[in-house]
Amino acid sequence: MATAATTAGGTGSSGSASGLVGGGTTVGRKKDGGPSTKFWESSETISQLETVRLWIGKHYKKYVQNDSPSSKSLAGLVVQLLQFQEDAFGRRVNNPALTKLPAKCFLDFKAGGALCHILGSVYKFKSEQGW
Repeated sequence: MATAATTAGGTGSSGSASGLVGGGTTVGRKKDGGPSTKFWESSETISQLETVRLWIGKHYKKYVQNDSPSSKSLAGLVVQLLQFQEDAFGRRVNNPALTKLPAKCFLDFKAGGALCHILGSVYKFKSEQGW
């Protein structure tokens, strides 16, 4: 788990990465605390995001029907979200308004998992704001 969490741009505790991301992807942790774009743009991660994409298409159909996301665009969106969290709530920010979501939430590729709900909420917000 430590490797999986650190490759996503967060901190991990102990254990193996194979439980969450399938192992095999060796990507080092960035020193600035930001997301690892190499991890999120890897073909292995993109293929795992297919489950998330299908779940969002089924449960957030109303919000994604006009702009159906691809697995690659979801990966880019996750990188943007992680970078935003680091810029707005990271350790270099004086008096951050909120805390960051745990990195393990972004590594939950299961259908109906945390990442599905995070990205679904992003598309819902985008639709409601008329962006």
